[in-house]
Amino acid sequence: MSEPVSAALAASAAAASAAEVGFFSSAAMFIAGAISAWGVLIIAVLIILGILFEHNESRGWAVFVAILLAGVAYVFFSVPLYMIGIGVAGYIVVGLVWSFWRYKRHAQKVVEKNKGRNNSEKEMALRSLHPKAMLGTITAWIMVWPFSMVGSLAGDLINFVQSLVTKFFRGVYFRIYDSAVAALK
Repeated sequence: MSEPVSAALAASAAAASAAEVGFFSSAAMFIAGAISAWGVLIIAVLIILGILFEHNESRGWAVFVAILLAGVAYVFFSVPLYMIGIGVAGYIVVGLVWSFWRYKRHAQKVVEKNKGRNNSEKEMALRSLHPKAMLGTITAWIMVWPFSMVGSLAGDLINFVQSLVTKFFRGVYFRIYDSAVAALK
């Protein structure tokens, strides 16, 4: 063989060899990306479940989901244990502050709800509102504060939209109803 042909064959073989390594490393990166995407998907699903459980006052399940979430984050993203410890400490501090605010709002709602009731109903509401009676709920608010926070903010947004509809757009809806019903009369 001539020298240019053998050089071309050698270059072609080198390019093919490099392409094979590139293919396998690309495939490995694709698999790693897919695994991490599964981790992100699992975390997203767990967050949504936690919010739903907290919103429906299934706080035991919300706490379980929070623990699962920490485990999934540890496994999929290889977070060092000392970082988990720091994160847990900060998480608890934020949870404590959140529980104070959440308890205050809850107490205000219970008091407002029971203003016009008789004394025995008021007493029962106050007993159920006492921090000793709400220890499990308060603990859950600390442990699942992100779920509780999102649920509260979403609930506030839903209440705002509902009041907007009932206060400002009520007349529009009544006119639409009246015109639709008029066809039946």
